[in-house]
Amino acid sequence: MRLVTLAIVAAVSPDFASSQSPEEHAKHHPAGGAAPSMAPAGGAGMAGGEMGEMMKEMGKAPRKAFYPSLMDLPALSPRQRDTVEQQAHARMTAGARIMVEALGPMSETASRKDYPALQSATERMRQGLAQFESGLAAHRALAEGASPPEVALRWFKTEMNLAQPAAGASARTWFGVPVFHAISMGLIAAFALVMTMIYFSRLRRARALVTELISERPATIAPGPASTPPPPPAPRTPPSPSTQGSWSGELRVARIFQETADVKTFRLAPITGEDLPFSFEPGQFLTIAAAIDGKTVKRSYSIASSPCCRGWCEITVKHAPSGAVSAYLHEQTAVGDRVSVAGPYGRFTFRGETPSVVMIAGGVGITPMMSSIRYLTDQSWGGDIYLVYACASLDKVIFRDELDYLSSRHPNLHSVVVLSDEPASSWTGERGRVSAELLARVVPDLPSRRTHVCGPPPMMDAVKAALVTLGVPAEAVRTELFLAPERPAAPAPAESPSAPAAGAAVCTFTRSGKKAPLTPDQTVLEAAEEIGVAIDYSCRQGFCGVCRTLLVSGRVTMAVEDGLSAQDKAAGYILACQAKSASDIAVEA
Repeated sequence: MRLVTLAIVAAVSPDFASSQSPEEHAKHHPAGGAAPSMAPAGGAGMAGGEMGEMMKEMGKAPRKAFYPSLMDLPALSPRQRDTVEQQAHARMTAGARIMVEALGPMSETASRKDYPALQSATERMRQGLAQFESGLAAHRALAEGASPPEVALRWFKTEMNLAQPAAGASARTWFGVPVFHAISMGLIAAFALVMTMIYFSRLRRARALVTELISERPATIAPGPASTPPPPPAPRTPPSPSTQGSWSGELRVARIFQETADVKTFRLAPITGEDLPFSFEPGQFLTIAAAIDGKTVKRSYSIASSPCCRGWCEITVKHAPSGAVSAYLHEQTAVGDRVSVAGPYGRFTFRGETPSVVMIAGGVGITPMMSSIRYLTDQSWGGDIYLVYACASLDKVIFRDELDYLSSRHPNLHSVVVLSDEPASSWTGERGRVSAELLARVVPDLPSRRTHVCGPPPMMDAVKAALVTLGVPAEAVRTELFLAPERPAAPAPAESPSAPAAGAAVCTFTRSGKKAPLTPDQTVLEAAEEIGVAIDYSCRQGFCGVCRTLLVSGRVTMAVEDGLSAQDKAAGYILACQAKSASDIAVEA
């Protein structure tokens, strides 16, 4: 609409009138050459006397510009309309002449690449086009019968670069709002509603997940060393799983690795290829059940892999001469086979709760500690890790190459291998057994550090004695015993339970409603197996806590209680594999 503006302004401005010839000017203004007045409709044209009055007013403040003055005019008189048409025609003629004059220089300068002259010719072309369009716009406005106020308004919109509706078009509206705007607003409102619903749906799911995790995780208190400085931030991991697993099922043997002559690692993965159906902490173990000679035999093996590996886990198993399950795994299990698994279990865990940790392992006792070492290095944990690993000879050191590799990449991992029977003179490392003197030499400030010990019973007894000598507090020491071969499955229960012998104690199983005789050297678990009462178990040595059972009445003695937490003991729980009694008792089973 800028064209309308230029046409109307040109129609009343002296410079625009000057574009006409004197003959054309005299033809349109016979009364002394005076231009016709743009007076309100019904008024006379400007006479010669009025011209004098206008000349007197020239010394005064300038009048209002022409396009605002049109707002006060109800209509154009025929004479005013004729004047605007004539001047619009002259404007178009002058603009066309300018464009023709600029076209020649533009072609010439373009061929000789005279860019400044070409730019000047282009500017002249724009000026001519602007004059031509202004005259054309004025003609169109008059042809459409626009009133003076509408002409002025359209001029203003053109100057502000505001869009003009197409001629004859009428905007469709819904309740006074354009249809396009109404549809756009509806789409935006629908999008906002959908996003709000998605947000609240995710919020409810997150709240439900947190509630489930809180409700399923038992409260435990892990005692730590007294008067120690605050630990470094623990690695960022998913929420810690329960220390006592509740999952059982089958996993697929994905890979088998030969670690040493009598040690293999079995990588277990979900059958369908997704993530593991359970979470575990570094240091926990799984219970493997195998059907051997028509009987189900169970054995517990530490998870040696890092919890960061969600698609699989690994157990590292030594082939024991009289071990039923270890022989089954080493001799009969192949890649692709399925194994029955339950767990995870155990409290022998470490995931960075203290500023540093000391790990003392013997033989295959390295496996739970290897899980922690892999996990801590995966997370780039900043605390010091001191590993003292005792083996008979160099060929029996499990994970030797990997430990060297991790030590070279992580300066905070200090690994010391101690060999008791290495024949090769080329071995320049530590020799002998783990002693107080060796620990004091390779682990600085040992009494202030948390210590984990795992290995065969003789080695553990010697290490615990050495720690006492060095002044390590008992509450700073965590132990897990690696035991001898699996115990064979209990015999099948008789068709009718045997009656309690005269004078013998009686064990009542309240949940099943059965009773069994309990001799002084017999455990609650053994008594339950004789009459077919199912009590789950794993290690049968009092360390895993799987056979934890509530003591309803009576008193028992237990040689090992490591599988019970302080809260378990306070609540009245016992370990069925360890509990013995010389008097009548009742347990919940």
